Amino acid sequence: MEYGVYPVRKVIKRDGRVVDFDENRIREAVRKAMVHVNMYDEITLKQVVDYILKIIAEKFGSERIPHVEEIQDIVELTLVKFDLYEVAKAYIIYRKEREKIREEKKRILEKDYVDEVDKVFSVNALRLMASRYLLRDEKGKLVEGPKEMFKRVAALIIIPDILYDPQVYDSSGSQQPHPWEDFDVDAWSGKLGLGKTSNGEFDFKWNRWHLERMKNLYDELNSNGHMRVPWAVFLKMLIDGFFERHHSNCLQYYKLMVDKKFMPNSPTLFNAGTRLGQLSACFVLDIDDDIESIMNAAKDAAIIFKSGGGVGINYSKLRPEGDLVFSTYGVASGPVSFMRIIDTVTDVVKQGGKRRGANMGILEIWHPDIETFIHSKEKENFLENFNISVLITPEFWRYYEEKKPYPLKNPRDGTVWRTIDPERLFREIAEAAWRTADPGVLFLDNINKHNIFKSFLGDIRSTNPCIAGDMRIPTSTGLIKLSELHSLYCSGKDLDILSDNRALQNNIIITSTGVLLREYNASGVSLRKVAKVVKTGIKPVYRVVTEHGYILKATRDHLILTERGWTPLKKLRIGDRLIIQSGEGGFGNIGSEGLGRILGWFISDGSISENRVTMWFYHKDKKVALNIARDIHEIFRVKVNVRKAEDRDAFFITSRKLYQWFKDLGIVERLAVPEIVFKGRREMQKGFLQALFTANGKVSISNRRCSIRLTSKSIDFLRDVQLLLLNFGIISKICEDRREAELKMPTDVRMRNKPYKCHAYHELTIDRQSIGLFAEKIGFMDETNQRKLMNWIKNKKKNIDLEKYITEVKSIEYVGLEEVYDVSEPITNSFIANGVCVHNCGEQPLYAYESCNLGSINLYAFVRKVGGKYEVDWDSLKEAVKWSIKFLDNVIDVNKYPLEQIDYKTKRSRRVGLGIMGMADMLFMLGIPYNSEEGFQMMSRIMEFIAYYAYKTSIDLAEERGAFPLYDQSDYLKGKFPIEGFNHPEWWTLPWNELTEELKKKGIRNSHVTTVAPTGSISMLLDVSSGLEPQFALVYEKRVTVGSFFYTDIEFERQLKERGLLNENILKKVAENGGSVQGLEEIPEDIRKVFLVAYDIPWWDHVRAQYEIQKWVDASVSKTINMPAWVTVEDVMKAYFFAYKLGLKGITIYRDTSKAAQVLVTPSQKLTKYITLTPNKTLELMKQLGIGPPKMHNESKDKSGEVGKAGVRLIITEVGGSEVAVEEEKITRLKSSIRKVEKCPVCDSINLIYQEACLKCLDCGWANCVIS
Repeated sequence: MEYGVYPVRKVIKRDGRVVDFDENRIREAVRKAMVHVNMYDEITLKQVVDYILKIIAEKFGSERIPHVEEIQDIVELTLVKFDLYEVAKAYIIYRKEREKIREEKKRILEKDYVDEVDKVFSVNALRLMASRYLLRDEKGKLVEGPKEMFKRVAALIIIPDILYDPQVYDSSGSQQPHPWEDFDVDAWSGKLGLGKTSNGEFDFKWNRWHLERMKNLYDELNSNGHMRVPWAVFLKMLIDGFFERHHSNCLQYYKLMVDKKFMPNSPTLFNAGTRLGQLSACFVLDIDDDIESIMNAAKDAAIIFKSGGGVGINYSKLRPEGDLVFSTYGVASGPVSFMRIIDTVTDVVKQGGKRRGANMGILEIWHPDIETFIHSKEKENFLENFNISVLITPEFWRYYEEKKPYPLKNPRDGTVWRTIDPERLFREIAEAAWRTADPGVLFLDNINKHNIFKSFLGDIRSTNPCIAGDMRIPTSTGLIKLSELHSLYCSGKDLDILSDNRALQNNIIITSTGVLLREYNASGVSLRKVAKVVKTGIKPVYRVVTEHGYILKATRDHLILTERGWTPLKKLRIGDRLIIQSGEGGFGNIGSEGLGRILGWFISDGSISENRVTMWFYHKDKKVALNIARDIHEIFRVKVNVRKAEDRDAFFITSRKLYQWFKDLGIVERLAVPEIVFKGRREMQKGFLQALFTANGKVSISNRRCSIRLTSKSIDFLRDVQLLLLNFGIISKICEDRREAELKMPTDVRMRNKPYKCHAYHELTIDRQSIGLFAEKIGFMDETNQRKLMNWIKNKKKNIDLEKYITEVKSIEYVGLEEVYDVSEPITNSFIANGVCVHNCGEQPLYAYESCNLGSINLYAFVRKVGGKYEVDWDSLKEAVKWSIKFLDNVIDVNKYPLEQIDYKTKRSRRVGLGIMGMADMLFMLGIPYNSEEGFQMMSRIMEFIAYYAYKTSIDLAEERGAFPLYDQSDYLKGKFPIEGFNHPEWWTLPWNELTEELKKKGIRNSHVTTVAPTGSISMLLDVSSGLEPQFALVYEKRVTVGSFFYTDIEFERQLKERGLLNENILKKVAENGGSVQGLEEIPEDIRKVFLVAYDIPWWDHVRAQYEIQKWVDASVSKTINMPAWVTVEDVMKAYFFAYKLGLKGITIYRDTSKAAQVLVTPSQKLTKYITLTPNKTLELMKQLGIGPPKMHNESKDKSGEVGKAGVRLIITEVGGSEVAVEEEKITRLKSSIRKVEKCPVCDSINLIYQEACLKCLDCGWANCVIS
């Protein structure tokens, strides 16, 4: 409906806020109601919405502001008026449901309104937040909502950005430490912050705990000589708002969380800005073979549990059970007994008062008590707070392959305690895992394969593409450097950048000789909206020089458009033909043609001396001089005269006032194109070039050829002029050293020889079709040259060669480390840079007393719809990775560590771990089956992308803040990244070699940057799948105090809604099918193909998924290898072999019913076979590694005489479901028993699942992960 300016501009929200009126919200609500009842019609929708808008406009006009409820009432009445009764009913029901949700949210959050952040999160997420994350007073009342929690976190995370500000921070550490000063945090609490509003309040406010961490970090940096100013001066700067520019960064950290793009580990959400202040997820403790060390470890563990962290300990140093204890002449009780001490401590100390702690216990396979350790968790209620893993050493595999007895050694003295059959020991591990899901297995050689500290610190034993910034980019604000483009983008300025039309989709053709060539679109350029400009750090940069003299500086893997197609710089060959800008580019909006002429003539024949500007003109140029004088008067209001020189046949203009104007414009030297010209209007750039060529250029005609020439002793100046010409679509060629430097001996008027140094000069030439373009678009100011040029063109027009806008590669050389950037233009995925068309650019292995500071990217948030198809928003993901790494690096600085040793060790390596969640939901949305080859490729690509930009950001931070202290003792000095994918260039999709050179020269801020850790609770906050795991169930029934409801996977629900299939009946069927859609004919085949849950996927594909991610992760990957009940011990052994040979650092398997009766039973479990086998190459990969094929289904007999479970029947034997009998249809030699239905220790729910190598409650979010 057309209104001109629609009268209703605002709307009152339910919480009283007045926001902009958005008619699209009305349209979308009506559209959804139509879709829900299968009555969607675009024409009807438009008619309804137009009528609604008409009624709103008539009723409220421009004077009154409608309330959202009033608008919804109008929508209801309109739907009825149009006889859309079913749609109206759906809308009314939806409205009521939304009202119920709002009321439930208000009840959960204990307040009388919901704000914009509350609306973003589901009821389930808010219930979890209220129970575990939001702060309460001493009476148990909530004192904050989600918005306040995220602001509390962001307000802490921004503090290092402020203290590392170059105005107060010296990265060299050369400052004299300032005297320590006292600071009353209570007096300043709530009085300082960022984002000061008109009423004097702050958007982000610092409480006493924030300020305590700020002062602590200041004192630490000051003691190391990094602070330029005393604390009192720094505080005054804070008070005066000097650091207000960091408010935008604070908003970035806040929006990362609120927009569901990233979430830090739970302790950060619990404790940021609170008394505890401990932000890390897990810690590794050391334990020696004496009682003092053991008890100290128990005390340290208690402190860590109290602060909200988990603990990992390697118990292999403890002597075995039965060994002599010399101090008492008694016998040792062995490591497993001492694990009980830590287990008891865990029971009685809640993590941060929020949850029970968790432990990772490790024993190395050579320890004499290894068998006791393997079976330790088979005892009921024993080591309940532990996950345990066996660490297999490289020498074990040698004994295994040679079938020799394997020696078990006493760690006290290294003596052989006894020997054991390695095959039997390995099978014993697999059998225990088959029976109880413990232990997990870790592979020491794989863990240490890429250990950057191995040569300095020894083995880890315990676990718990771009363009240089000075390249000029044609934009809607002129021809500006890429570094400035980034600054403009970050300031929020809307920008268009130039891209060549030949970068659009083109065809491959095969010549008669069989050579592949690309058939390009017609030449020409267009300004297109820039989606993102990203600073990607400091990297090794290479310079490509072309035959025409164009220069491009980029990283090795950056793609450049050639006649062969998109080609990485590293694969360019001498003679390759590059695509260059083929039309007029980007001009700014400042200046005039007259100003351009003044500046052009000054650069050519001007000088600055004694605060005076002088410009010279030959006698023939007197008319030009008069024009320039007129331009000066019109533009600067400075009257100048054209004077005759006394000692030569020339005229000149001179002025002191003009000097001041030039100084204000930043023009202080000749032989450089002024920056204002690059940003000037088209007319200004034309005037500049016109004056420049009139003063110093000439038209040369010889042998029936014509060229326009410009000479200069500055090659850089000619290159700038070359870019200005190309901005008009005019190609030119630079010839370096056209005349070499020499010393001449001219004779003066007194007939004396006087030495005179002649500089080398270089020449720029315009010929071919560009001559005509120059004459048409630029021209000369003097009539002689212009007439000469036009006459030649007139006579030769038909014979002028057409420009192809192609240039050949002349040389490629490495130029060093430079700051580099990338630009995203989504239409052609390309842009012009310096005239050239380029493309858009398990457990945690730790040393003792290190910590893991973790956070996870929500991949589901980075899928967008483009042209009717969903795809990954790579640019947005890149930006999120950058801010997430900065977030986690800042965590290290403001963390309140529970132990001094942990503080010291953590800051020595500055290890962070950026991981993922929502992988399964992302693949659902993209329409890719989890275990298809496309799915595996996407996993690998996603993780490589995250790793690459995590490293880039860390390198960038190293330049700003310094490398981690142990950098000089690491393999980073050799240019190595500690990931398997780095050693396989054939896997690369990003320019890793560039990163290597940059790394060697600039260092890196963090020793490690990636970890795929368990995301149990935080993934539930975002309603997405955990980590890299497949979804465990698409639908399951969830019981709460007011009843029960079906919890549905977010993407599954969206797609059912979109197809009009969402209803209670279908959800019930999926829930009763174990949360799986396999075998349900009511579900469309394409959905069944994509929406696979954990037990729909064969166990070997689970291992493969972990491998695809592990390739690009420098720490480890937490994943559960889900196996149905009917697999055999041999299958478990094959899983271990497969994981080891793939290079995984560890593996945790969970066979259904091995720990407790499973409440969710899928078709694969019921039918004792995999009913959906997605085609892929995993089994072929197993075969290549020498591993026999696994069983696809249950068999009544196997060669060993062992029988797997054919089926499982659950029989409730106690009211409340605390115990069940697991009744097997076939008898096995492996003992079966009465088992409990395991309950959540927090909420008593039986909805427990095994994911990410730990147990997790689907209802309250409790998990027993060491990392969560």
